[in-house]
Amino acid sequence: MDTAAELEAIRRLKYAYFRTLDLKQFDDLGALLTEDVTAAYEDGRTVLEGRSAIVTWLGEVLGDRGMVTEHHGHHPEITFTSDTSAEGTWYLQDRVIVPAADLEIAGTAFYADRYRKTDEGWRIAHTGYTRVFEEHRTHSTLAVRSFRSRFDEPG
Repeated sequence: MDTAAELEAIRRLKYAYFRTLDLKQFDDLGALLTEDVTAAYEDGRTVLEGRSAIVTWLGEVLGDRGMVTEHHGHHPEITFTSDTSAEGTWYLQDRVIVPAADLEIAGTAFYADRYRKTDEGWRIAHTGYTRVFEEHRTHSTLAVRSFRSRFDEPG
């Protein structure tokens, strides 16, 4: 196995995931997933099984053309578990802007992914994230409406 080439293929796969997500190209995003993919979004509050379920859900929550999103994945830590499987952790910085609601949501999270090499190349077999922080702001003034962190005291 050419480890450097395989690592690059997985990095490009995740970069394409973020690109198609922000461009609202959900069917193209679906092609990056295995048919039996699973996902755990929103700190695991939304759990989905299967490519169709994930593509449909993403289209419903992010498909509004009046909403724009920005997702940046950084610092991939990828480990091969076999010649045809790997796991990865990515640091996410994201932003959602909804001008009609004068709302901006921004934050960071860690994605935990599993990848499988298929006849079509590497595909995402599981994806999901855990938030580090999330803030809501008034878009026009950038005034903070709310802020929460995984380190907040329960209560």
